Amino acid sequence: MKRIKFFTLVLPLLILWQGLTFANEAVLRQVLKNGLTVLVKESAPKDLVTIDVAVRAAPKYEQEYLGTGISHLVEHMLFKGTAARKPGDIEKEVRSYGGLIDGAVSSDFTTYQLTVPSKNFAEAVRLLKDMLLNASFDPVEMNRERDVILKEVRMSEDDPEKKAILTLFFNSYIRHPYRYPAIGYEDLLNGLTRNDLVKYYNSRYIPNNIVIAIAGGVDCKDAIALIEKEFKDFRKPDYKASNTGGLEPPQIGKKLIEEEAPSTLSYMAMGFHSTGILSKDLFAMDVLSIILSRGNNSRFNKTLVEDRRVAHSISASNYTPEDPGLFIVSIILDKNNIEESSKLVLSEIDKIKNEGVTDSELETAKKMLLSDYILSKETIEGQARDLCESEIMTGVYDFSDRYIEGINKVTKSDIRRMALLYLNNDNLTEVRLTPKDESVLKDIKVPKSSGEEKIEKKKLPNGLTVLARRSAKVPAVAVTIVFSGGLLIETKENNGISAFVADMMLNGTKSRKEADIKGAIENRGGQIEPFSGFNSFGINIVALKDDLDLALEIAKDVILDSTFPQDEIGKEKVLAIADIRDEDGDIFQYGGLLMKRNLFEGHPYGMRYTGEIETISSFKRDELLNFYHTYCVPNNMVISVSGDIEPEKVFQKVEALFKSAPSRELQKKPLPEMLPGKIKKESFGMDRDQALLVLGFRTVGISNPDRYPLDVLDTLLSGMSGRLFSAIREKSGASYTLGCAQKLGLDTGFFLFYVATTKDKLELSKEKLYGEIKIIKDTAVSEEELNSAKKELVSSYKMLMQTNTSYSFQSALDELYGLGYDNLYKYEDQIKKVTKEDVKRVANKYFTLNAYTEIVIEPE
Repeated sequence: MKRIKFFTLVLPLLILWQGLTFANEAVLRQVLKNGLTVLVKESAPKDLVTIDVAVRAAPKYEQEYLGTGISHLVEHMLFKGTAARKPGDIEKEVRSYGGLIDGAVSSDFTTYQLTVPSKNFAEAVRLLKDMLLNASFDPVEMNRERDVILKEVRMSEDDPEKKAILTLFFNSYIRHPYRYPAIGYEDLLNGLTRNDLVKYYNSRYIPNNIVIAIAGGVDCKDAIALIEKEFKDFRKPDYKASNTGGLEPPQIGKKLIEEEAPSTLSYMAMGFHSTGILSKDLFAMDVLSIILSRGNNSRFNKTLVEDRRVAHSISASNYTPEDPGLFIVSIILDKNNIEESSKLVLSEIDKIKNEGVTDSELETAKKMLLSDYILSKETIEGQARDLCESEIMTGVYDFSDRYIEGINKVTKSDIRRMALLYLNNDNLTEVRLTPKDESVLKDIKVPKSSGEEKIEKKKLPNGLTVLARRSAKVPAVAVTIVFSGGLLIETKENNGISAFVADMMLNGTKSRKEADIKGAIENRGGQIEPFSGFNSFGINIVALKDDLDLALEIAKDVILDSTFPQDEIGKEKVLAIADIRDEDGDIFQYGGLLMKRNLFEGHPYGMRYTGEIETISSFKRDELLNFYHTYCVPNNMVISVSGDIEPEKVFQKVEALFKSAPSRELQKKPLPEMLPGKIKKESFGMDRDQALLVLGFRTVGISNPDRYPLDVLDTLLSGMSGRLFSAIREKSGASYTLGCAQKLGLDTGFFLFYVATTKDKLELSKEKLYGEIKIIKDTAVSEEELNSAKKELVSSYKMLMQTNTSYSFQSALDELYGLGYDNLYKYEDQIKKVTKEDVKRVANKYFTLNAYTEIVIEPE
């Protein structure tokens, strides 16, 4: 049979959506003779390119290996070497480009994404081809990766939110492969052999199962030619139909599954059989999920979280893989509220069945989905991913464009029809996970928040402060090591050195190479990440409880014995400069940076956390080592550990590791005098469809009690139920993305407003924003509005403080800054004390219209 060669050049087209116009760059699509589909889109930034690969290798196609997680293990193994590249070479090569590479597995496909400088595009293509064609499946590496995945499996079982969703899928489906998790089951995963992986790899990684999408600084025709050249001798295609497990039979009655979980809260997941991605009902179902759960004013949130207070959080989503998926409602709540919450969810659905939705609800949901669409187009990574996934899932690469058109056509009657058709009891599976032992809650001594455990403190003779908190909710730990530093101690000449040193600390010590630092943690299912900010820098580690000793030993090595290898410094500079360029291409990050520069002119807080290209390029090894030895000392450090630990054993371990580390006298550098506040306005052009207005006011430092009324003010103004949303987005339609945020430094901070809009609505947005600021200054808020904001803040804070990382990180910072390690327990009381008079007072004190910074970024 003669094959037809598809070669299509799609010219730029315009998508019109309620007054907004978006221009799409040309996309070149070609199906090679061997069945490989290639998509290329030339897009800014011109010096970077992203390659996204999708392969039809996923649970849907695993057949005899269903439940083993073989697709996931194969994905891991593609990073572990080929015939020409030994283990570790792939990541090393990508890093040498200053690039990033990642992989993931969904229900329908496996993806790989690689972003590199455009000059390394050809090398990146050859690297990916080598991975897709010549993976070596080294038996030693295979066993290591299997162990890593097994830890992920166990952590998923210990995470009640993940467990609830896994249980939901397993019970909602009875025949379809979607019932099985991509990660697999432990006993089946253990049974996989190298021969199994090679067989599956050779059968699924074939050209007609693969889509490659490219976006960024490339010539479309040259890119196609390169792919065609490199992949011409790929494996032969196989056009036999794949057995996907058959259609799922209709559900004939409600299923209720109740289990216990290692948690202090309860978790519910309610799933209704829904649509696949190619169903015409997709659009209305997606809009319905937004109306029910997205934003503070959504029906579920308003009823269950705000009015009835029976849930801590609730969300709904319409999961749409290739075959029919699930409409999922997820709830975090207390056990005694489960029955009422379930009834209220169904009651809200019944209201839509009986009464429909309002014009305002429909319009708001459509705008939210439009905003998602816009933001997905911001980066080349997002563009490449969208092209690739759209093509492999639907057969058309511009599906997301058609998706917006479909959303725009949804009517109120469509929404009601979908609720009647899909969201009924016979189509429902409900999972309820409750705490194993509620008696745990009775012994908690920390006030105001169930599940919290007391933090203990010990100070070593050399000045090192150690904090420890025991929480046995999950068998995991978080470790935060923090040092005084950050922007506060930097100058224009060494801006970015705190962040750079934090990154370099993980790149090699006297006894460990980079792979033995990051790899040792990650290979055990953990994470290790550096951080740097206004006033500090440091490292966060997350690990399973059995790996705590290893985590602390690695922490000791990077804190006391980092060597800053010269070759790693060069590589780190490439990565740091790429991050800076990426930030400059993001309209929101760049707008925020310009605001800080002007608001804090002459002060360190006006600088960029990551530094500038000039300063990063100039760093010398001796300079970095001097900074490291000056600031990474015991008397300038706090170590905080939270999780399934014994505090006394943690103290003993840390003391044994650090007792010989000498303290060092630190000379406090005087800060530049803050220039008097004044009005500063700047306008810039960017190659973007949207415009951005950023407005900034100086406020307070972390120890100032006014921070709490400012937090309340932030909540009053922002969010879907906030004043800004109502005035600027709902009533005037002037903006699709907007909000505000407070950032605290040691001695000062700022309050930022932002409005993303179109060029023609920029002046209207500005008028509305300044108008709302004047109203909040002139008129006291109502008690109802104030109480609602305070409840939202407290609830959000409780949700945030569920993780070990939140405790280790916040307690370490508070202790370092002099607030005390237990300051985090005082937040709820401080928020509850805020009055409407406090809100008006701080608005007038800090939102002074004779001293602020205004930044406007317009489309060029």
